[in-house]
Amino acid sequence: MKKKPIYLWVLLVLSALISAMSLFGLLSPVPSKEALRAGQTQVQGLSAQQLEDTINYLHKTAELSHSTVNIVLIILSAILVVTGIVLLVRNHLQYANYAYIAYVLLAIIGSIYTYMGMQDAVQAIRDETLRLGTEVLGKGTTILFVVINVLFLAIVFYKMWRQQKDLSEEVEAEEVA
Repeated sequence: MKKKPIYLWVLLVLSALISAMSLFGLLSPVPSKEALRAGQTQVQGLSAQQLEDTINYLHKTAELSHSTVNIVLIILSAILVVTGIVLLVRNHLQYANYAYIAYVLLAIIGSIYTYMGMQDAVQAIRDETLRLGTEVLGKGTTILFVVINVLFLAIVFYKMWRQQKDLSEEVEAEEVA
């Protein structure tokens, strides 16, 4: 009896949730600076300069999230996840693995693209402490996402290697018999 690829189901479902949230994020318009300012009025402990820097940063990151490159990355990611699920349902495990690998590589590219875009947005922050904190948070987040994606990639490659090894052992057993 063949083992069910539970690992791939889990990874694809998590990726589908992430892709769905990203797609819904594209549907929301880029907020204006006035709307961001109204949302930031409840924040306590920020000076007027820090508040203005935060609003400028948030506006630039919102524009980045709606850039053409980011939209293409999100749509391609969603297509790859749906393709992986369809292939998995149809029991084309090898092709589903390939679709997921392509998704993960695209996610790593997306993380790096977002990080590079955030560096431009960080330049809008004039307050040195706020800029440093934002840079550290951006680097940490990017490193975390890349590490998680590499870990997922390693799981898929390991499982593919095990599947190939099991298949070779089955073929050898049939040849002996």
